[in-house]
Amino acid sequence: MKNAFTVDLEEWFQGLTSTNPLVDQWPSFESRVVPATERLLAILREHGVTATFFVLGYVADQYPALIERVAAYGHEIGIHGYYHRFVYKLTPDEFAGEIDASIAALERITGKLPLGHRAPYFSVNATTPWAFDMLASRGLRYDSSVFPTKNMLYGFPGAPRFPYWMDEYDLWQFPAATVRLLGRNVPVAGGFYTRALPYRVIRKVIGRINAQNQPAIMYIHPWELDTGQRYNKVTLRERLTHYHGRRSVERKLHRLLSDFEFVPLQTLVEKMENVRNAEQPELAGMR
Repeated sequence: MKNAFTVDLEEWFQGLTSTNPLVDQWPSFESRVVPATERLLAILREHGVTATFFVLGYVADQYPALIERVAAYGHEIGIHGYYHRFVYKLTPDEFAGEIDASIAALERITGKLPLGHRAPYFSVNATTPWAFDMLASRGLRYDSSVFPTKNMLYGFPGAPRFPYWMDEYDLWQFPAATVRLLGRNVPVAGGFYTRALPYRVIRKVIGRINAQNQPAIMYIHPWELDTGQRYNKVTLRERLTHYHGRRSVERKLHRLLSDFEFVPLQTLVEKMENVRNAEQPELAGMR
């Protein structure tokens, strides 16, 4: 079973909710995205893994050479919005602006239309169905923004746990990996959850997902590997969610990439579309 390794490529200050809205101050914060991403690229190269990088449009415009290197190593490039805004706080027109700006930023570098999207903070939910319509109307083939759980910042409770076709939007959906525990979906394979959980738990859960003939969708941010980054104004919540467990990430990644097989999401899309077209021959050739 092939799983998907995905990266939300953004600066550390774009992920913090306290500094994220301060766009006019972003140039004054220390940029660390290039060395952090290079470190992650080296780990992936060591294990022969290609991934999907959901790239923030702002970062693409600031560091086009970095995105060129990511693409040159064979990784898929997807979109992650432009200013890393919560989708459920945007109007449809504002979201459209974010999507169009991020697509344009990446097309200037790669010359290709991205196939996939992930919302900042996994911030699509039942209140934002128009977001999927907009993605499909721009030619995207899949989304990976649904997190079928609930916490203080995001969540789409009741959504399916495994990849599925969204017929009403003409899109594939790839939810982040969760495990069913005591009647609830619990996140396991990405970001804070990878940092906080013992590796044996992560390995067991991914194995359980694969045993159900399903891929696990793993995600990480380059800043999670940056143990030298400091910001003395983080909130108590951010100190936990953004800084706890960073020293364990690289060790866990090496084990994870050795124990399981990972591919970009576009590879899973192609596989699932082949299966779907074989089951429904009349759909073949529609894309």
